[in-house]
Amino acid sequence: LVYYFTLNIFRTLPPSENPEFDPEEDEPALEASWPHLQLVYEFFLRFLESPDFQPSLAKRYVDQKFVLQLLELFDSEDPREREYLKTILHRVYGKLLGLRAYIRKQINNIFLRSVIQTKRMSMFFFLSILMVTKIGYQLR
Repeated sequence: LVYYFTLNIFRTLPPSENPEFDPEEDEPALEASWPHLQLVYEFFLRFLESPDFQPSLAKRYVDQKFVLQLLELFDSEDPREREYLKTILHRVYGKLLGLRAYIRKQINNIFLRSVIQTKRMSMFFFLSILMVTKIGYQLR
């Protein structure tokens, strides 16, 4: 199942048609293949949320490379895709405890790159994920 997900979702994103894209003011470029992508995202999300989900088996396939490829997709201009990515990353973070530190580290690296290089579309989503992970730690 994870293999099916990786084949269908992980791809090179097309270059932005508007390098000065501002999500607050500009209309996003919607992914033409969204109906297919949405089906794959929804299927994978249900897999992660299933009561039969076994983290011990999933960690063989949902590893650091998988997380890194997932984070790279946050550069998609399609807000629908970024919402699914955020939800999936939350589920991975919550169920695969061994990846938590790695996910936080990679999000921090993305922040540093963004501050140094460019403004990224995914900044808002990473901030919201980071907030949830930090709050979650403080509540325990």
